[in-house]
Amino acid sequence: MMRPRARGFTLIELLVVIAIIAVLIALLLPAVQAAREAARRAQCVNNLKQIGLAIHNYHDSNAVFPMSTTSAEAAPGGMCRNGLFSWHATILPNVDQQPLYNAINFWVGNAATCADPDVAMYAATIPATHPNGTAARAVVGVYLCPSESYQVPETMGTSRPAPQSYAGNAGWTPDTSGATAGPRMGRHNGFIGLADPAGHADWHVGPISAAMATDGLSNTAAVAERRIPRATDPNDLEAMLVEPESSRSFCAGGSGTSRTLPAWQKYCGTVSFPDPAWTVFPGRAWISGWGHAGGIYMHVLPVNGRSCHIYGGELDGNILITPGSAHPGGLNVLLGDGSVRFVRSTIAHPVWWALGTRDGGEVVGSDAF
Repeated sequence: MMRPRARGFTLIELLVVIAIIAVLIALLLPAVQAAREAARRAQCVNNLKQIGLAIHNYHDSNAVFPMSTTSAEAAPGGMCRNGLFSWHATILPNVDQQPLYNAINFWVGNAATCADPDVAMYAATIPATHPNGTAARAVVGVYLCPSESYQVPETMGTSRPAPQSYAGNAGWTPDTSGATAGPRMGRHNGFIGLADPAGHADWHVGPISAAMATDGLSNTAAVAERRIPRATDPNDLEAMLVEPESSRSFCAGGSGTSRTLPAWQKYCGTVSFPDPAWTVFPGRAWISGWGHAGGIYMHVLPVNGRSCHIYGGELDGNILITPGSAHPGGLNVLLGDGSVRFVRSTIAHPVWWALGTRDGGEVVGSDAF
């Protein structure tokens, strides 16, 4: 008696099963990715809230908010001292990083030479032999958005300093009258102050207190996300051109001309050209207060758009670094009162400009973000 032969899958049936599995994966994968991004975005918001608490705890102890130092004093032997430290470095004890704070020698400036102010700022790289080289390498988790991808090249020095994803609001460029024509402002009007120990500039406002935010802390941006460029070579133009817009810097020639904010947007958008030598620096070193590498941005150019390097900007305040994020549709912004809002990439320019000022007299509605 013959036994019935066991029936297996035919080729067509197998292909049908594979196709069904592929369809299920195609349907589920976006949902999984969206869930992961939602978790990363929530962690990013939590990071900003912790930074907000740290900034206010710093204010409670010092009566001012933290600031960055964008230059350093010359010391014997050609070295620098007392400068080029970011506001991130000053609030380390307030983000549970007291041992790391203790490891930093704040008397030794983060620059290789002070022979020339501009060279000193450009050379705000941290070699492995620098007294703060070890501290600079430490990765501070609360300073990094989990949605951000980054590398740690030697661009900012052989110590390979760790990067950061969050920048402080310096306000507008000093070379503007605002949205309409008028007198040149001459000072930054943001939330995170800038100091110049070497005395090269007159546009620094120094430390800022809560009382100086007359627009109200809830109407003033304090800290925002800012993309870390992934390119590792400051001379690699091809790498720069494949980066997200918010990671690119564009040169717009010389400075010294006062423009309205709309005119600055037009100038940087039509006159500028890719400037790879300056694209690589923003966010590369959390310890550095040097303008391009340090933790500041400005409310001038559109959100999630290009940055604009104005030659000479290190000395006259025209460091038009634009915030951006890896989150679809916008970025997280910490307001001065400690709350965090998601700002759409399509936010109206006047609203974005208003958020950048601490004392401009503007009122920002809660639904304007």
